[in-house]
Amino acid sequence: MSSTNITRASSSPQNFGHPFILEEYIPVPEPTTDTKLCGVCHAPAHDNCSGCKNILYCSTACQTRGWALHKLLCKPYIKLFDTNERPGPKFRRALYFPVDAAKPRFVYHAFGDDGTMYGMARCFPGTPERDIKTVAFHNRYLPYFIQLSYDTNPESKRELKENSSLGLPFCGPVVALAYDPETALSAPPLDVDTTVLRPLIEYVKLRAEYGGPVFVEVSVVCGIRERYN
Repeated sequence: MSSTNITRASSSPQNFGHPFILEEYIPVPEPTTDTKLCGVCHAPAHDNCSGCKNILYCSTACQTRGWALHKLLCKPYIKLFDTNERPGPKFRRALYFPVDAAKPRFVYHAFGDDGTMYGMARCFPGTPERDIKTVAFHNRYLPYFIQLSYDTNPESKRELKENSSLGLPFCGPVVALAYDPETALSAPPLDVDTTVLRPLIEYVKLRAEYGGPVFVEVSVVCGIRERYN
């Protein structure tokens, strides 16, 4: 999460560029398909969070280390099942980062069987749909890839404040979705759960700190790469 108390804003366009494909430069191993990995250190794990039962840890030390982030979603995740918030079978769970909120929240979006998304604009008030673009990335320790939707502000018409819960480089609201690498964008996404938050925050931090060329791992088997739409 953002470590500064200063809220910054910008009217500059947001463009996260196009990455180089890492395997064209050095050989890389395939991403994991194992779902029983520690949510902090990625070692084999069998102990669920005692609260949400969703994320795994290999030790008490890792659970303690991961709590600062996990606590933002642990109780909200439990509440999802207590209140049955899903509006209908065509809806999938996403993680929404409002621009002014200190923490993200779970929301639902409707999708067609072909993966067409409906209603994303409601998370971006005042932003034309054509200006909402996506960047997606694959963390090798996750069996799914993560897609982020954000306001590109291409004509600098809006003053976008730094996202309070993500921090720079993202300004304005952000929505995170999770996709099966086999079907990708040709089918509805998976339901986002608590396991998405740490790799997402690590990705954003890397984006903020690293100003060089972006390299992306590609799985030949699954056809995974960072996507820009």
